[in-house]
Amino acid sequence: MSDIEEIVEKAKKPGVFNIVDAVKGRGYPTTEIEVFLDEDVAYMAAKMEEEISKIGLEMDKVSDTKELKAMTESYEQFISKKNAIIEEMGGTKYTFSLRGISEGVRSDLYDKAIERYPMKFDVDRNPLTGEAVKKEAESEPRNKYFTDMLWAAYVVKIVAPDGSEQAGISIEDAHELRRSLPIASASKITDSIEKMRAATAIFMLSVNEDFLAKS
Repeated sequence: MSDIEEIVEKAKKPGVFNIVDAVKGRGYPTTEIEVFLDEDVAYMAAKMEEEISKIGLEMDKVSDTKELKAMTESYEQFISKKNAIIEEMGGTKYTFSLRGISEGVRSDLYDKAIERYPMKFDVDRNPLTGEAVKKEAESEPRNKYFTDMLWAAYVVKIVAPDGSEQAGISIEDAHELRRSLPIASASKITDSIEKMRAATAIFMLSVNEDFLAKS
């Protein structure tokens, strides 16, 4: 089962799913991301997770008992290594809780980014016809601002190593986090947001199917 499928199944467990909550966003899929402020630890943990995910996907395709046993042992070894790293450097670990948002909310955020950084167009000419063609110019400031807003929308809680909690982050917090976090950690959150988008789409599709089937 992929990460996205696991997120969706978790959101649909009995006692979690509710059509009204889903429509309002409270019932959307959630996930937790471990972030390390130590650059080396963040890198090592990220590499371990890559291997764990890779082996997990390969295990789903294997039917041979001996091969599956060997892969399971390797899978467990990587998990043990990752846990050892986390235990050794637990003082630098922060847990980010993410919750999906609707495509409507995402679209509203993008509209705000365009409002702040209006679209500009370059004019290219067709080499064959000489016809002028308008092409939207890429806007790095707008892309960064949109990503800051996505982080602020998706991150609903951060738990510090001592157990203290912060409820969500502001756009300004998101901007500073994206500037200051280790690259591996920042990339991990951004990648998770994209996975959450896919998980939310699948979740809402299945929610609609379930709701209509029971109507």
